Parts: sequence; C-alpha cells; structure tokens
Amino acid sequence: MSGYARVLPSVVLLAGLIIAIAAGREKHIQLGWMTVAGSLLACFLIDQHRLQPWAYQSFFYALIFWTMNPTSGRKWLMPLAASIYVYSAAGKFDFQFQHTVGQDLLGIVAQLLGGLPLNLDAHTATRVTLLFPTVELLAGLGLFLPKTRRSSVIILVVMHMTLLVLLGPWGLNHSRGVLLWNVMLMFQAYFLFWVRPGMVPISPHSTTSADQASQQNSNGPVRRVAALCCRLLIMLAIVCPLLERSGYWDHWTSWSLYSPHTSRAEIELHRSAGSRLDPDLTRFLEDDDDSDGWQRLSLESFSLGSRFVPIYPQARYQLAIANQICSSNELDNEVRVKLKGIADRWTGKRSESRLIGKQQIQNASKDFWLNTGATTD
Repeated sequence: MSGYARVLPSVVLLAGLIIAIAAGREKHIQLGWMTVAGSLLACFLIDQHRLQPWAYQSFFYALIFWTMNPTSGRKWLMPLAASIYVYSAAGKFDFQFQHTVGQDLLGIVAQLLGGLPLNLDAHTATRVTLLFPTVELLAGLGLFLPKTRRSSVIILVVMHMTLLVLLGPWGLNHSRGVLLWNVMLMFQAYFLFWVRPGMVPISPHSTTSADQASQQNSNGPVRRVAALCCRLLIMLAIVCPLLERSGYWDHWTSWSLYSPHTSRAEIELHRSAGSRLDPDLTRFLEDDDDSDGWQRLSLESFSLGSRFVPIYPQARYQLAIANQICSSNELDNEVRVKLKGIADRWTGKRSESRLIGKQQIQNASKDFWLNTGATTD
C-alpha cells in the first residue's frame, strides 16, 4: 500500500478534530466527529498497529459524540470508561504480571522510597504486586455505583499520578503516548465521574437542557440508525473482553494493559542475511549471546524506535511482521519464529511452536481467523 494511502486517514482525522472542536453549528460538530470516527476506523483497517488502546477508546468516544446528545452520551461513556479499569485490573491477577511487570513497578517504588519498609522475600514480593491491580479493580468497580463514584475518582487520580512517576523518565521511561494517555485518563475521571451532569458538556458547544438534547437526538433517521449501531458496538466493547483469555478477542481491545500474559511471536534472523536486511531493521537486532548465528529482533524496541508506540501485543500481528520481513528482504530459511500462546493465569506456562522459513510462517498465519496487514515502515 502506498504511503499516501497510509497518511491520508491521519490527515482526515486531524481535519475532523479541527472541525469538531472549532465549529459553531451542531451539524458541523457532528460532521467533525463522524469524520474522526471514520478516519480512525480506516487507520485500523490499513494497519492494525494503529489500534493502540487510546486510539480504540477515541474511536468509541467519537462515535458517541457524533450520534448522541450529551445526556445519553454520558450514560454510555461511563460504563465504557469504567470497564477499562475493571478489565485492565483483571488481566493483572496473573502469574506473569506478578513475576515481571509487577516486580518492575515494585522495584521502582522501592528505589524512589529508598527501600521498602520491610525486607521482603521473593514469595512475599510477588504477593505484594497484587496490590496494584487490587486498587485499580476496586476503583473501577466503584465507578459503577453513584455512592462510591467520587471516592473512586480520588483513587484513580492518585493512581494515574503515581503511574506517571513510575512509567516516566524517573522510572521505567515508557513512551510519551503512554504517559499522555495517563494524563488524559486522569482528567477523564474528574470530568466524567466527578463533575455533575449539566455542568460540563461531553462535546464542544453542546447544550444540556432536556429539550435541546431531545432535538439533537432526532436529527433524521441516519443519525438514529448510527446511534443504534453505536450502542451495539459499545455493548460489544464492554462484553467481548471476557473472551480474551480464550483467544477470541484481542488483548489490547480487552484493555490488557501492562499485563505480559499476551500471545506473541519472537522473531530471529540469521547472520547470513545481514547484507540483505534493511539497515533500519538491523538496528534492533540483539546480540548473539550463544554464538549460534541467530539474533533476536526486538519488536518492542523496533516499534518504539520506528513508530513511537508499543508493539501490538498479538501473536497474529507479530507473525505477519515476520512474513513481511521475509517478503521485503527476500529471505526464507534465514528467518525463524517462536510462536507463543497466551500464558496460563496460574502457572505462567504457554504453548510454543517453532517455525523456520517463509513457508512455515505463512502456513501458521492461515490458522488465524484474521490476517492483518502488518507493516515494518
């Protein structure tokens, strides 16, 4: 696909945002949010790497702003936003989180505090890491109940401020997109769950009186049908993450955040292919520590270095990257892949299969229902 086809949806997205924010008439605002939703969908279809969690969330918000009035829109925004925390927390009650990312976060906490109050042994430390998802889960569930909503907002604001420290330059130094999303979620918690209905509209220039809201929601059959489709999609977005562990719903669309139980593909390239590799690719090859001639391609560093976002955490997508590397660099048996399934919640064990060469990689790709268009540029 040409570079213009990949760039065009982003340009249209920016134009839609400008129209939605700067327009003065309601129909122009609706047009702006419709454009944003459509361009985001086009971005996802062209390259699933763009289906970052914040982009996925923005897609639903744009649909809501386009099809609903502030009153009904808020009612649908709240459960969707709350479900993010619930599913994100649920994914961290997991062996892999306890022994990897959870330990990293606990280590940064200890470093910033000059050490933990108690000298924890390894077994106790893994249990302590469960405090992170426990706080997130209780706060997320509290958002569903009016009586506990404001307490949850306080907890979430503190949680996001803490994450900004732990994930920022002082800690794990994650990407700017991750940090900005945490800032956005902090403001979302306040404006969506703390500010009372009617004080702040959910979209620019919107009014919130019952009569005007009713008029806005009756602007023709097209918008009513779009609103119905939007509600159905939101219900799917809230329910379908329950299928993530069984492999029928993607990890990031299930809000599996900072949770390393996700499926993946480890790509290794043989040193004999070095002269044929794109120079931009060789920068992300790790050292051949065991001197067997194979070097692991760090997809994490590759994605952050070339696309400025985390790699899409799905074996299907990463396998497609391996297939494209074979095609674009004219490689065959110089590429091998270790395909890993979803880690067991209690033991951390995964299913594994090894693939060597282009043909085996392509055959393995056929086992997935959805073959995505991965790109390495």
